[in-house]
Amino acid sequence: MEEALHRAAHRRRDHYDIFLSQTIRDAEIVLGVYDVLTEAGYSVFCDWIEAPLKDRHEVSPANAAYVRSVMGICDTLLFIDGPGAAQSLWMCWELGWFDGARGPVAILPVTNEPKAYYYGREFLSLYPYVTVDEKGRLSVVRPAVPSPNGFMIIESPNWTAFDAWKSGKRGMRPRVYGPWRS
Repeated sequence: MEEALHRAAHRRRDHYDIFLSQTIRDAEIVLGVYDVLTEAGYSVFCDWIEAPLKDRHEVSPANAAYVRSVMGICDTLLFIDGPGAAQSLWMCWELGWFDGARGPVAILPVTNEPKAYYYGREFLSLYPYVTVDEKGRLSVVRPAVPSPNGFMIIESPNWTAFDAWKSGKRGMRPRVYGPWRS
């Protein structure tokens, strides 16, 4: 792992295709995702790979400013929903900031079992999610949502190529069905 990090670490770029919102608790998973994305030709920012000397274990205004500045030069954010994501100090903050300030956000679920659809925990189900096929091609899938009477709605089209989604031409958020429930 140390050798892979040494090879990957380099000066910060002026632009990234993808900001990886992740936790070092899932380091092996993150390295695998990073490798798949960079092999597919995307420039990817992952804090502990791209800037290994930065200390982000502490939440501080300086650390937040650094992360904000990097997110500001990224086209998209992929939130890796792995085993350690729920314990991260930063991931929910990154997702909210990027969603409000920049644009395309998607969840990249990491599971051991293939599933027909990803149903994210809590608010993660509000976002489209990324799938990777056996050839390494990325797609973005619109999540299924419950209707006011409880039926699951799968909208059509329910997926698009990652590059079309990244360009902002195809939003994949679910539509709003029914009134706000109080």
